[in-house]
Amino acid sequence: MRIAGLLVLAVTAVFATHAGALCAPLDEIRRILREDALVPPAPEVLEALDEARLPELLKRIDPYARFFPAREYQSPATGREAWIGIGAELVVRDDGIFLSVYRGGAADLAGVPDRSRLLEIDGRSVAGLEPAAVASALKGGEGTAVRLMLVRPDGRQKAVTIIREPFKPLDVEPVPPGDRQVLRIREFVAGMTRPALQATIDFLARKGAARDGQLIIDLRDAGGGDLYEAFDIAGMFLPAGTLLGSIQGRDGQPREVRASSGDKNSMPLILIVGPDTASAAEIFAGALHRQGRAKLVGQRTYGKCSSQTDVRLSDGSVLRYTNRDVLLPGGDSCSGAGLAPDLEMSGATLGNLPMLVQEVDSAFAPK
Repeated sequence: MRIAGLLVLAVTAVFATHAGALCAPLDEIRRILREDALVPPAPEVLEALDEARLPELLKRIDPYARFFPAREYQSPATGREAWIGIGAELVVRDDGIFLSVYRGGAADLAGVPDRSRLLEIDGRSVAGLEPAAVASALKGGEGTAVRLMLVRPDGRQKAVTIIREPFKPLDVEPVPPGDRQVLRIREFVAGMTRPALQATIDFLARKGAARDGQLIIDLRDAGGGDLYEAFDIAGMFLPAGTLLGSIQGRDGQPREVRASSGDKNSMPLILIVGPDTASAAEIFAGALHRQGRAKLVGQRTYGKCSSQTDVRLSDGSVLRYTNRDVLLPGGDSCSGAGLAPDLEMSGATLGNLPMLVQEVDSAFAPK
């Protein structure tokens, strides 16, 4: 599941929301929200919680709150698991449904260009279908085939048959044009994304790319992840002690987070952002942008600078709720507003990475 317009095409749990699937210990939920939520609900709102409407009522209290029955919960700390599927995500836009293709996945190996628009699945048009129905039609067992009709980013139609297979995505993807050092981050996974990013940067340097050459990080599909991993990665590009942001709980007292010591990466930094760039990804981008360390290219981000926590309840189910707000350097939050790019791109250009790189080169090429 993703915050904004992305759906993962993989064999994953579907979170039930009907009354029969819920066996929530409501008193525990009421106590947690009363004592620990960033904005404590009114007593009458808590008393109104009931099992039959729990998902709906939780979202009225906190738009990011979720309830997971025990058998359907997967901890964000577990990292990325292997999937069976086509190795892509759905990007839902007003003008259609597009595929965000994972490097090394089945769609990539079948020659599907990233950000191709999906027209048909096994001869059936996707026009008018809900994204969940499209995702369901694309799923299937290992070794099964699905035939897609696509529109490539260059406007040409393409028919392709993809064999569904197991696939584990990279934490950091080098994406074409690879010789331009474009690295894609889709999620900030605790303890995994930072070392993967540094290892990839070091690998590119060993291949002969100048360590001080311009680095482009693609955050268009980055819907969030671990807050502290995002701060740690931002600290890779800033001097030790530099303010990265502040974390503020319900007591209203901000706690500063600063860059740690260690080796730093000094190359010019460009971050590609868009409407699906959210949460931890926005905090990462906002910290570097506010400190003058990175330029933002693309479109305004989602607007969610807050942090959630997961609490396991006595029956094994899990409550996710907002418990912290995150302030960027300067003391403001991106929540509700997002981050405005230094260089605004049209929707068509945002979906075309080679064109984005050309725009970056024209505007920010090192002198």
